[in-house]
Amino acid sequence: MCGQGRGAMPWPFRSMTDDRGRRETADTQKRSSPMHSLFRGGTVAAVALGIVIAPVAGAAQQPVRSVTLEEAIRLALERDPAAVAAEEAVATARANHLEARGALLPSVNLSSSYSNSSNQRFDQATGQLVSESYAAQAQASYELFGGGRRLAQLRRTSAGLAAADAAYRAQRFQTILATTEAYYNAVAAAELVRAAAQRLERARQQLAFAQTRLEVGTATRSDVLRAELEVGRAELALVEAEAGERNARLRLGRQIGVQGEVEPAVVTLPEAAPPRPPLEELVAEAVSRSPSVLAAQADRQEARAARLAAYTSYIPSVRATGGYDWFAYQFPPNERSWSLRITASVPLFNGFQREAAVARAAASERIAEARARDAELAARVAVEAAARQIDAAERRVEIARRGIELAREDLRVQEERYQIGNATILDLQASQVALAEAEIEWVNARQELGISVARLEAVLGRRLEP
Repeated sequence: MCGQGRGAMPWPFRSMTDDRGRRETADTQKRSSPMHSLFRGGTVAAVALGIVIAPVAGAAQQPVRSVTLEEAIRLALERDPAAVAAEEAVATARANHLEARGALLPSVNLSSSYSNSSNQRFDQATGQLVSESYAAQAQASYELFGGGRRLAQLRRTSAGLAAADAAYRAQRFQTILATTEAYYNAVAAAELVRAAAQRLERARQQLAFAQTRLEVGTATRSDVLRAELEVGRAELALVEAEAGERNARLRLGRQIGVQGEVEPAVVTLPEAAPPRPPLEELVAEAVSRSPSVLAAQADRQEARAARLAAYTSYIPSVRATGGYDWFAYQFPPNERSWSLRITASVPLFNGFQREAAVARAAASERIAEARARDAELAARVAVEAAARQIDAAERRVEIARRGIELAREDLRVQEERYQIGNATILDLQASQVALAEAEIEWVNARQELGISVARLEAVLGRRLEP
């Protein structure tokens, strides 16, 4: 320690010998009183009760699950309702496409029947009295000409499948972004708890030192009161930080589909962004490969195919149907028949249903085209904003790192000056508050950097390799 002035003393200074003697005498008198004996008995009973209750409370407390960022993303993709819905939409679109492909093939149907009665009847086919009869039929049907309806429907479902795939890919990265934000929020909350605990420890050391200086006459009662006030503020900050950490853990658990709190396994935030291409290349990649852009373009293709399919309702269709039948008692060879039917259908008027369908399809196509153009513009804006946010976040991290170094050095200097009486308690508290704010800024800067990188990855539709 430095300083030999009027206020020079060790940090923190212990109580003087005469004060210790007075306290020991008072403690001896207190132990000899009846109230002390009663209090001591109650304390023993309370401790014994705590020993009994503690295992029960410990057994009821659920352990907090710990996950890494990769595990959190995997669980979120499996359990997030939006991701599950997008995945099932792909399965539905695949089934629709399979149905459209099946329409190009003929339909085949086999049927049979059997009847039995207590009374005999005359069978006209065989000229016999029978009580039971059999029948079987094989039938095939095929649309010879449908005006391109089946091909248009096939193109429409193919575009719908591509749109569902693109939407699922876009939703995957949105889920990854939301999970990354929740994970980094939990990590930042844990770091804020550590920073608040360090602030409380510094405030308690300051209070102990102020009390020591008051005992030796080198400080005033106001110094002790201000130190106690700072301890209260630090305790309140710790309580708020712990509450924020619990909330962040609960939100992370909900994001990954886990009940209760979930804590991050790695409680460190990134201090630097991974390398990335120049801004012009990022913009070009986003406009051509962004999941949101691909999804909008696929929706436009689906709407265009739907409009073409709507026009096929004006074209006639021709269908051929053939069958082979067996009937009567015991399927005699002479009781067989076959049939062939060709049906042509010309739609003339159906209450303007075709016109309404075409108008709706055309409107949907125009809307899809507008959304596709807007998706390209939005991707361009989003990638530029995300890239600039990363640049600003990296700069903010550097400033915060320098700020926390300066705040720590300033606090050290103020502690030494306060020891020798060259600084007031207000100067010391101001330095402590500045350090606490610098620590919070250091956490927030790195948190924003990690989230900004995740936003850029969501726009590009790929992870940035470190």
